[in-house]
Amino acid sequence: MGYKSGNTALGFFTLGYATKPWLQRLIPILLMGVSFTMLFSLAVPVPTLAASHSLEITGDGVTNPVIFTREELEEMEQHQYVYSSINTWPTKKWYVGEGVKLWDLLLKAGIKEEEATLLRFTAEDGFTLTLTYKELFEDKRYLFPEFKTGGEDEDGHIPGSPASKVEVDPIVALLGVEGSDNPEYMNTLNSLQLMVGQRAVTEQTGNLFVKYLHKIEVLTDEPERWDAPQANPPSGTIPRGSMVTLSNLNGDDDKIHYTTDGSVPTIESPMYNWIASRWWSARADVLGTINRPIGPINQETTIKAVTIGPGKLDSEVVTFHYRVEDEDARENSVTILLTLGQREASVDGKPFILDAAPYLNRRVGRTLVPIRFVSEALLADVAWDGETRQISISLGEKEIILTIGSSQVRINGLPQTIDCPPELHPSGRTFVPLRFISEVLGAQDVSYDNASGQITIIR
Repeated sequence: MGYKSGNTALGFFTLGYATKPWLQRLIPILLMGVSFTMLFSLAVPVPTLAASHSLEITGDGVTNPVIFTREELEEMEQHQYVYSSINTWPTKKWYVGEGVKLWDLLLKAGIKEEEATLLRFTAEDGFTLTLTYKELFEDKRYLFPEFKTGGEDEDGHIPGSPASKVEVDPIVALLGVEGSDNPEYMNTLNSLQLMVGQRAVTEQTGNLFVKYLHKIEVLTDEPERWDAPQANPPSGTIPRGSMVTLSNLNGDDDKIHYTTDGSVPTIESPMYNWIASRWWSARADVLGTINRPIGPINQETTIKAVTIGPGKLDSEVVTFHYRVEDEDARENSVTILLTLGQREASVDGKPFILDAAPYLNRRVGRTLVPIRFVSEALLADVAWDGETRQISISLGEKEIILTIGSSQVRINGLPQTIDCPPELHPSGRTFVPLRFISEVLGAQDVSYDNASGQITIIR
């Protein structure tokens, strides 16, 4: 009758197929193969990572490179901390660690405090993490006991409370536990392990807890700077109800922080990209509700943004200014963006390259911009008289005459005084103080961001 299917290694054979003569001859061969595979898998264990047994501290930022054995580390003064942490998924977790303060170890290695800029941590499995000296030792780091308040699901995109925060030091843990605040659960499983606090209650530090740590390099290289955020749509006049998305090159460990109240964003400000880019495909169903666009924009709005992340300096702060589209004034609305020291500019999002970049007249403390470019962008006509060194600007019923080097301006024949005379740039272009744009050319909003050097002119 043949073989019946059952709980054997070849139980997938059915009555019909097992009666085939060729298959009956094949069965013993298959059984031998299965047996050999099982024996081989028992004889060759799968490699697993074990606790690291030494820690090397080296690099051009120390005077006394050293290797500590685990036994030597155990003999040093031990410190125990509870840490609050969020990973980049994001999910909130507790950690408890007991070990040696990182700073104490660096002192033993002779850290050059005035020269050290970066620390590179390397694990037994080759994983590396770089952090700046500033973010480790100059920025304060905390345990936030109430970092899980504010959401029953404990997801990291729901800000907790910074109340009752306790300052904690970075340590190299010899004992630790992940996912619990109970020190009784500590073990050596992931040691040696770097453990650090949070600078803000929303900071995602889970990826900084380096497991199986065995090497620390103290470097003196100049830290790089994170790239500045970009916005879509860019600054300008937008339809009422528009949503603004922010992005940068990585969107992973590096986080975009922003404000909408005109203040300069910091790590304490709202975070845009809660979910790191490495998880976007896995969380596609909630990505748009967690990495949530800013808006709807229903009134004039200024968004300031900065990229902050591990191992690099914060990016420059950038400013995006939005004016809500007025149906009656749509044809006359203009937004001009310039940046101090840069020739790139834009008018309503359309890029332009200037003959010369805006600059700062340090003698009088005024920012100067190219008058022809700005005037023509505001739909004015501009003429230059080389003999009299005068510029004539016609804007509607208004006629403006300026003279190089003179603070006297004539508007429809009447004299006025501006606080900084027009200047002739070596490029042959005439530059005027930014304030002149609002006072004489009638721009509705003129702003200058001192941090980023961005100039926004809106009419």
